[in-house]
Amino acid sequence: MSESLLEEPGRITRKSYTTDEERRQRVVAAAWRVICRDGITAASLRTIAKEMGATAGLVTRYFPEKQGLMLAALQQAAGMLSREVETAAAAHTGMARVEAAVLGALPVMQPRFLAWQVWVAFMAELPGDPDLGVAHNVFPDRLRQILIQGLREAQLEGRIASQAHTPQLADMLLNQIIGVGVRAVNAPQRYPANRLPGLIAPFFAQMVRQ
Repeated sequence: MSESLLEEPGRITRKSYTTDEERRQRVVAAAWRVICRDGITAASLRTIAKEMGATAGLVTRYFPEKQGLMLAALQQAAGMLSREVETAAAAHTGMARVEAAVLGALPVMQPRFLAWQVWVAFMAELPGDPDLGVAHNVFPDRLRQILIQGLREAQLEGRIASQAHTPQLADMLLNQIIGVGVRAVNAPQRYPANRLPGLIAPFFAQMVRQ
């Protein structure tokens, strides 16, 4: 999602963008802004239309019901976070891949921080909604896959003990990442972006052979 869409509400009409997909993306971006500022409960179709400077009819053209728009917003957030991790880790192997994936996952820059805000906001909405659950798991599941890959490579390189169970290590590290990310979203002044990598570093020190 374009960062400009997230930061500049502007006013939208059916002629504002050349394709339906561009207009649909603008609606989802407005939903992100409302969710990040006011929460999911306040993110009605009417409120999102007002955020865009558009009519409710334009929003309902792409999302007739709030549930569909909320699912699209979550899918965008989880997809963005997954791609950030994939891009960061792609050029590395072993522990370098793991470290790059961690840095690529943490909410240390915009709009990744906004994606984390949206992703965290939906945690309370998951019980009883399997569609949201599937969408929400896309990010941690992909991150876990990349962590396991890097840890197995590191194990073959002798950086990690041969008897270590890499999926378990990946789960432990994943829990650390999510915990730090949630704290950063909920208390950004206490957990600023420049502090986040250092909160994960002690776990690396325990994991890697000296």
